[in-house]
Order: sequence, then structure tokens, then C-alpha cells
Amino acid sequence: MDVDHKIEEIASDAFLVYSTQPTSYTGVVAMFAAKADGEVIVIDTGVADYMPAAILPAFSALQAEPTDISAICSTHGHFDHSGGSPVLHELSGAPTYLAAADTELASFSPDVILQDGDTVTVGGLVFEVLGTPGHTTGSLCFYERSHQLLIAGDAVQGSGSAANGLLPVYFQSGQAYRASLRRLLDLPVDTLIMGHPLEWSGTPHCIHRGGQCRAMLTESLDASACIASAVEEIQQDSPSRDLPSLRRAI
Repeated sequence: MDVDHKIEEIASDAFLVYSTQPTSYTGVVAMFAAKADGEVIVIDTGVADYMPAAILPAFSALQAEPTDISAICSTHGHFDHSGGSPVLHELSGAPTYLAAADTELASFSPDVILQDGDTVTVGGLVFEVLGTPGHTTGSLCFYERSHQLLIAGDAVQGSGSAANGLLPVYFQSGQAYRASLRRLLDLPVDTLIMGHPLEWSGTPHCIHRGGQCRAMLTESLDASACIASAVEEIQQDSPSRDLPSLRRAI
């Protein structure tokens, strides 16, 4: 299947591949791949139809082969982030990792169930697993402390989708999402990798560096709080109406 790819270097031996995928709600999905001591970790694998072709530019840049993969991780179970994992697992033999709460969303049963506080080590890279529910119940972030690198998937969403202009973007729980953002704001983050180029006060892109990281996290929190406040106002103005969908949005 024909698909456009763009690759961007994050740091030495770490790359992001952007796959333009029409079946994704936002049109672009970012897939992370890094090599350390000859081992490769992949975090998010995009839509199944585009694998393994979607990830091959990263392997070319890393001068690696799929058989060098030691871990295939998913930030959450949505098809545009985890769908390619079974294909990459079959190609490489590497184990797949996912949170238990998102296994029903995913198209596969992971080899390793992840939970908050776990670590995934590949060569000299140690990724701390952070439970960051909100977008989905099982959403995870992967934090490499020595590089102050945060792989957030869709746990950070700015103010909406640049591709379709939607606000709000999808939340499983806005309350949990905001609590997760507050947790992330406590971390020293020098590089933030998001799953899509979502809107904020700057140019939409997936890689944020330096002061942009805190700005994006703060603006994501503010946007969600604004949504919650608006929904509360609607509920107060219509006390006799049953608004379950709006309650879920909060």
C-alpha cells in the first residue's frame, strides 16, 4: 500500500517516522525508534496496513534491521498507534508491550503487560513507564530520564487536531487526563514527542524541545479545563436535561 513517510532525527540514534495515514483521525501518526548498544526499541507502530513499510525509514537511518528490535511498545491501544505491532512482532520476534486496560482496544494480546512504575530497558536506554490515563484508560508515557525525553503518544493533546480543527479532541476521561498532565508537568522534560501534530500556540508538530515542552503541557491542561468549565455551564443552564455524553467529556 502506498503511503508517504517523513523521518526526523530526535537525537543521535533516535528517529521519528511520520506516516501519512488516511485511516487515522488526524492524518499523521508519529512512530519512535531508537538504537542503543545494537538494540532497537520501537514505540507506537501506526496502522497495520502500513507495516512494516512505515517503520523501515527509521531502520535505514539507524543502520539497523528489524531483527535488532528488543521491544515493541504502544502508548495506548488505538489502532493508529498499536495496529502495526503484530506485524512488527512477526517480522522481528521481539515482544510487544501494552497496558492491561487497553488490551481490548488493541488488535492483539501483548507479550508483556505494562503498568505504572515499570521500566523498559534497551541497551543503555531506560524508559520509565508512566500511567497517564485520560485519552484511554490504559494510556502510557515512556520517559527516558537521562535524556529528559518523554514519549507521550496521545496523552498530551494541545488544543485539538490541526488536521480537522476539532475541539475537543477525544478523551476517555477529561478528569483523569488533567491529572495525568499535572503529573507530567512535575517532570524535567527537554524533548516531548507527541503522537500527532496537534494545535497549540505555536506551529503544530510532534517534536517539542526546551521551553516548548512545558508550554505544550500547560496549554493542554488549560484547554481541557476550559472544556470542562464550558460543559459545567451547560449542565447548570439545563438542570432538567440528562447529558451523559457531556458528563463523560468532563
